[in-house]
Amino acid sequence: MTAEKNSTIWNRAFTCAFIANFLLCTSQNMVNPLVATYAGYLGATQVMIGVISGLYYGIAFAARPVSGPLITKLNKKHIMLFAYTLGMIVNLGYAAAGGIPLFIVSRVLHGLQFAFIGSLNLTLASDSLPPEKMGSGLGLFGAGGATATAIAPSIGIALRAWGEAAFGSLRAGYTVVFLAAATCMLLALIPCLLMPYRQRSKEELASLGAWYKNIFAPEAVMPAVVIMFLSMAQILYTIYMEPYALARGNENIGLFFTVYAFALLAARPLSGRLVDKYGIARVLVPGLVIFGLSYVVVGFAGSLPVILVGAALAALGFGFAQPSMQVMIIQSVSPLRRGVASNTNYFGIDFGYFIGPTLGGIAYAATGSYEKMFFLGTVPVLLALVIFLLGIKPFSKKMLSRQAAEALAEEKSSS
Repeated sequence: MTAEKNSTIWNRAFTCAFIANFLLCTSQNMVNPLVATYAGYLGATQVMIGVISGLYYGIAFAARPVSGPLITKLNKKHIMLFAYTLGMIVNLGYAAAGGIPLFIVSRVLHGLQFAFIGSLNLTLASDSLPPEKMGSGLGLFGAGGATATAIAPSIGIALRAWGEAAFGSLRAGYTVVFLAAATCMLLALIPCLLMPYRQRSKEELASLGAWYKNIFAPEAVMPAVVIMFLSMAQILYTIYMEPYALARGNENIGLFFTVYAFALLAARPLSGRLVDKYGIARVLVPGLVIFGLSYVVVGFAGSLPVILVGAALAALGFGFAQPSMQVMIIQSVSPLRRGVASNTNYFGIDFGYFIGPTLGGIAYAATGSYEKMFFLGTVPVLLALVIFLLGIKPFSKKMLSRQAAEALAEEKSSS
């Protein structure tokens, strides 16, 4: 996006994208883990709680055929300012909601915001990085977002407890959380305004073709499907860990997210460097095995210390697996089409996050046990591993063929 991207990871564009994404993830993940309990407080059933929790991602998935081409074709900085402003308005809507209908409306608008902001942040970050440091840079970018994702639930739970104690009602506690999330979105507008940006030329935009060609990248479908299954499993921890703790009488479940945060902070930057050095497969496969093992540990957990071991395994496994897949998706296309590849990536994430809470709610209703529900989280992780192992060879052949064609075309144009 800027000339300075060729020399260092921490250029101005990357730094602004990093800070904005960190605040976004903090805002989202103060709210998302409390959606289930807040919906229950408003009178929703267990199955309805799963549907409402996943609605955010379902709306984002449905909106991507529109958001993807817009992100690719229009001024990304203007879209970024719109999306963060919408995020602030949505959280104010949560704060004002006193019943299920308004809460669902806010959830729908929140999903619409996520349809734009997720792939946009990943595109802006990757565009600002030197190619030889793509894995390391995206690892650092993911570490910031993942750390916020891990610590924000504990912040949200603490703010809810403080608000309830200070103002004398559980509703007030939830309101404090939503207002804090809105404040994060307001602060994120600052790096959005400071981010340097160069709009693509008319010739570059014309080369992308019609809008429908920019909805998804066929080259990135396989890694996007892998990410879909990973997201389907990972969202179970975010949505159902607090209800699980309440059912078991564990009052210190915030420690789960604290342990997850520190392990994730170590795993994400390391995974990026390992991908740059050893390749995607040698990092992703062990990550998937460790991530799947975490669901076995949590499913059979008999005490809080064992649950915390599961948290560490989940963070290490997911922290190794997700950056590997993001690098794979970005490398699957030419730099001009990274926005399309990012949108494809979030098709997978959205659908996984949409269906995961619903399937989790159904599994709990069928088994009557959060332990069994978490144990079933191993199934999508195993499916992700099988799909990757079956798809990596044809994927690599196509990518090498495209890179060779691009190098030949560049050589011809320079001669």
